[in-house]
Amino acid sequence: MPESSNSGEVGTDWTTEQVAVVVATYFLMLDRERQGERIVKAEIYRRLGSEIGRSTKSIEWKLRNVSAVLEEIGVPWLPGLLPAHNYQDALVEAVGEQVGLHPQLLMDPAASQPRFTAAGMPMLVDQPTFKNSDERPEALRRLVIRYDPAERDELNRSLGRAGERMVIEFERQRLRRAGRDDLATKVRWVSDLDGDHLGYDVKSFEADGEERLMEVKTTNGHARTRFWLSANQCEVAASNPDTYRVRRIYHFRNGAQMFDVKPPLDASLLIKADKYVVVPR
Repeated sequence: MPESSNSGEVGTDWTTEQVAVVVATYFLMLDRERQGERIVKAEIYRRLGSEIGRSTKSIEWKLRNVSAVLEEIGVPWLPGLLPAHNYQDALVEAVGEQVGLHPQLLMDPAASQPRFTAAGMPMLVDQPTFKNSDERPEALRRLVIRYDPAERDELNRSLGRAGERMVIEFERQRLRRAGRDDLATKVRWVSDLDGDHLGYDVKSFEADGEERLMEVKTTNGHARTRFWLSANQCEVAASNPDTYRVRRIYHFRNGAQMFDVKPPLDASLLIKADKYVVVPR
């Protein structure tokens, strides 16, 4: 079934074959970018335009659609191709096929190296608001289940440690800018130095000296990507409502932004039981 153009281009709908060609080209570009090659996107757009009979503008939009699907499954997208949503099932299915052909992208070591904004450090923003994730198209929901970004993020220790290291540096710089060099030297990487049994990863401070206990959760996906909290982390949060924060880092490889969630956690987070400890009777 043909796929509608979302770029505003007047003409025929996209065919499944045209979508497949554009998506496959995106993944070839992604491979080249991971290998450090310089990619001239304009040349690729022109070549694709001649091959499939679409305008360069509509091709760029379709490539940005691919970025949006990758964002949903927590895979870094190509720089310069910001996610554009409102895509159809045919594109989601084509991306799923290509991910199956490039499984290395799911746990790519390069994905644990952050890219920052122009300021050179991550941005701390207010917690975004979201639509219900159940409103996503069925094909996309199936793809997210198949390549569960929450599970991969939890298992990707190098990504987790990279996020924690970034928060340590961010907190130290924040305190130095506030004139509190004394507190900056006391910021502690708790999970690295003391173990991960305390229910938080980083101990920091506000400029007035108040402690901050931070559990850091990092993803290459978007701010809405789900994540796991242990029972211990939830209990420590409930016991320390004034000082505990979940610091959520997202778009780690594509701009590195983050926001804080303060207790009570269920006021800002939809918390669902995902697993149970089971003991034979």
